[in-house]
Amino acid sequence: MNLTLSWDLFVIVFFAVVVTYSFIIGKHESVKIIISTYIAIVAAQGMGNLIQRLTMESQPMLGMVGVTINIQLVAATKLILFIVTIVFLAIRGGFEIEYQKEVGSTMDVIMTALFGFVTAGLMLSTLMTFVADAPLLDKNIGTSPFVSSIVQHSTLMQLMVLYQDLWFALPAIILIAIGFMSSDSGAQA
Repeated sequence: MNLTLSWDLFVIVFFAVVVTYSFIIGKHESVKIIISTYIAIVAAQGMGNLIQRLTMESQPMLGMVGVTINIQLVAATKLILFIVTIVFLAIRGGFEIEYQKEVGSTMDVIMTALFGFVTAGLMLSTLMTFVADAPLLDKNIGTSPFVSSIVQHSTLMQLMVLYQDLWFALPAIILIAIGFMSSDSGAQA
């Protein structure tokens, strides 16, 4: 069997791992991961921008001691902050998510899979944003040198970049829709 590693394979495996993990932790914890991811996106972007601003202002002094700060270092810092924040919030965030109304076992499976799918899309879109060192929801993310080389060789990554706005909004839309669905099903019972 000849297996070639590609960015398309990476996207498929990333989605599979996140969806599988969602089934392992369940729908309540999956929602907690979605909320943690949104918080981590804002925190990592904010802290990364602050670090970049402070280092750019201190560049002459840092240069005298032989320290240089480049875009790749800032992007790596954002990625690390993003991952650490998600893990910290998921484990020690101090908040619990629980649906009061259960909608049935088949619907629970569908919801868990959907939560995993949108979480994977949100995380991967965020990672692409940080790697491109672009602002959140930047329309020009595909023109970043690193991202443009990936997009040229991967249809799935091209879809991730092209529909970045959708990937950022979809988890919130799904949570709102399921909230309405849960409310309606409880009102009818």
